[in-house]
Amino acid sequence: MSRQSNFALPAAVLLLWLLSQTNDYDCHAQSRPLPRNSGSQPTPRLLRANKQPFVSRHSSRHPVRAASATQHAAILAPTAMNVANEPANLIESHVGTLAEASPGDADDYGGCDACGGQLACCCAPTGFLFDWTRADLWAGAVGFTVPANFLNTTSNSPGAIEGAFGFQEGINFGTRLPSLLCGQMGSQLGMRFVHAQLDGSAAGVDRRQQLFLTTGLFRRVDYGVQGGLVVDYLHDDWIYQADLLQLRGELSYLLSPCHEIGFRFTDSQQIDDTTYRLRGSPTSTSVRITSLDSYRGFYRFRFSEQARGQAELQAGWTKDSGSILGLTVHTPLQNQIGLTTSATYLIPPSDALPSYAFEGWNIGLALVWTPGRAFGLGRDYYRPLFEVADNGTLISKID
Repeated sequence: MSRQSNFALPAAVLLLWLLSQTNDYDCHAQSRPLPRNSGSQPTPRLLRANKQPFVSRHSSRHPVRAASATQHAAILAPTAMNVANEPANLIESHVGTLAEASPGDADDYGGCDACGGQLACCCAPTGFLFDWTRADLWAGAVGFTVPANFLNTTSNSPGAIEGAFGFQEGINFGTRLPSLLCGQMGSQLGMRFVHAQLDGSAAGVDRRQQLFLTTGLFRRVDYGVQGGLVVDYLHDDWIYQADLLQLRGELSYLLSPCHEIGFRFTDSQQIDDTTYRLRGSPTSTSVRITSLDSYRGFYRFRFSEQARGQAELQAGWTKDSGSILGLTVHTPLQNQIGLTTSATYLIPPSDALPSYAFEGWNIGLALVWTPGRAFGLGRDYYRPLFEVADNGTLISKID
């Protein structure tokens, strides 16, 4: 059963606004230059004799759009230094020379611009559309509880709150949209599998299997406004089976390559009428399940050597007058391996009775592999902007 969304129109406006920002620049000026080779000289393939470094002729309007996501050298964005007085290099410790590159060269290398090493030895992708070097793969542990875990019997006696512990694995993949909007928009597709309550629970003997899917469009910039819009889907297979859908949008402002503030919302798009039967109960009970509408402000900060680490703090509220706090940290461990930790806490509304029936939390820990590129060195406009949905971003409840 679906319902009309209050946020469907604002979400469409957000997406149209992002698309409109790509129309101020022609395709030639927006052929994104290949990155500098960090710590070494550019390979001969990228050098063109008697040619000057690539500089967009539109740099005076928004100079940083012609540079890659964390590059700010004067040869790429000369006007930016004069306006913002930013140093020529905020992220990388070495400044190389970037020669003019054609769009074909950029397509050949795809996501290899983020490898952090020799450009020519990063990878051999199958093409920019299916460049696996823009993928994140992970596996780890997870613990969660959501308001939809609070189930009552047919006599309306309180059911058990079911906190769930288990394991997760998934993949998140980003790419650019070819021949559309001059390559200014990126797209992403990801999935997360959660296996919890492996030995059953007080509610029943059933294990809990969850599948999260996230897909949508986004746009990245160096400074200024960026954002995107995705659709999240959850198939929850437990003592009940539910299929939920929500919109998740984000709009943020990059103060610098290392500091970002923004706003994010989630809006339910589907209500599922289903049934369940608790352990020991002779009859089934009907229930209506949906996802929680939430509104969160966030602050992102990049840290560690070469700014390979990232932390995000979240705080906000829900449509039901609850509150949400969250923290996500990406920590580099090795060249292509990192550790992602996340925690979300849903604070029940003050007038909720019983309050614990409206409480929720999600804790995740996972090892992440970024094949073909160094973990955290995301010098690529088309790496995924959104994390794949989980029980902290798509929170199910009883409607």
